[in-house]
Amino acid sequence: MTRTLGLALSGGGSRAAAFHLGCLRALHDRDLLDRIRVVSGISGGSLLAALWAYGPPDFNDFDARTTDLLRSGMQMDIARRAFKPSAVTRNLTGAARAGARQLITRGTDVSVARPANRTDALAGLLTDKAFGTKTMADVTHPGLDVVLTATDLATTNAVRFGSARSGCSRYGTITEPIHIATAVAASAAYPALLPALERTFTFQHRDGHHEEHTVLLTDGGVYDNLGLSVLEPGRSPHHTQHVYDVPFIISCDAGQGELALKAPHFMFGRLSRSFVTVHRKAQDSARSRLHEWAASGRIDGFALAYLGMKDERLPAPADLVPRSAVASYPTNFAAMSRSDFEAITTRGEQLMRTVLSMSLR
Repeated sequence: MTRTLGLALSGGGSRAAAFHLGCLRALHDRDLLDRIRVVSGISGGSLLAALWAYGPPDFNDFDARTTDLLRSGMQMDIARRAFKPSAVTRNLTGAARAGARQLITRGTDVSVARPANRTDALAGLLTDKAFGTKTMADVTHPGLDVVLTATDLATTNAVRFGSARSGCSRYGTITEPIHIATAVAASAAYPALLPALERTFTFQHRDGHHEEHTVLLTDGGVYDNLGLSVLEPGRSPHHTQHVYDVPFIISCDAGQGELALKAPHFMFGRLSRSFVTVHRKAQDSARSRLHEWAASGRIDGFALAYLGMKDERLPAPADLVPRSAVASYPTNFAAMSRSDFEAITTRGEQLMRTVLSMSLR
């Protein structure tokens, strides 16, 4: 079967991972998973993308393993690992050394400062519970490419970890194999909760020379929370390492949708609401690009399953799980109750079935 579909899985932590699992269940039932050429993952979408792309070849086995991981959660395990005395000591020692170097170099040094932080604990947990020592090249499904995106705070560029190649447009191609657990943890390091994952890689520049750079990796959603930029039609290989001309795009968006009214009068509230506004504007712009690509003929079409979409806007089933039941679910990878998990996955499955019936006729 020819692989002609691009799949984008948005950020949104554990809410996104559960929602995307429901979407994949609908795609599996329509025999569409084998037609996916490339999957682009962000944050919680990176976790789900990796669990599928590098997991068991049988979908039911993948579903069962993913369900167990999301239901049991990772929050407490991350805390236990991160706050072990040995990890705290390494972290504080590294930070002190880096701080001293930055005083000497006037803040230009970005060498590794926090070698054992909470995001390192997440990477270790993912190694033990999900991916082992597998690297990005070890894709389970033949013919499938995987791209997991993180954001480098040092350069403000995207860092793409791919099954074919990994790199950053500013530095070039990473020469070392990338462990899946590292890529997922970097992509999921939500800045408000998880520190940047600090790594030093060897990059091959376009002119062929090699150079080491330290990157400060945080949530890929800071750069592109829907994961659609990887799938943009007409991307030039002269400017990016990831070019995938897919005629049809399936986008799974775990965004909350319209937010409740607030009146933030004090500084923290103003800053928080300002961030939310900028983020929402970027989300809306990304969704509108799908419509623009289709209207201009740059792609044949798309299917957008959007968790936060108002229920009345789609001819959804009568038993549709309402948006109000799932939109405010937290993103912190805490253990999920059975009822919450089933509500989020069911809404994902229901919405994906609905949009597929409207888009693939």
